[in-house]
Amino acid sequence: MSTMDQIIEIASRLDHLGTCAEWIARETVHTDNALSQTGTLMSVLSEDIRDRITNLVAELEQLAELEASH
Repeated sequence: MSTMDQIIEIASRLDHLGTCAEWIARETVHTDNALSQTGTLMSVLSEDIRDRITNLVAELEQLAELEASH
């Protein structure tokens, strides 16, 4: 499995996690506040992880371009 395939798989799993977490937060907001807050936290964390991975990949691409130009 190539690096790009692995990144795409991670992004897909994070999307699924975020979607499930949002559903949990919505469905439990009136019945279980702690569970709803946990769902919201999971959603926020999955988005944060996705953003950090995207930034890391962009930085690695820039470094590779700089090395290739020297």
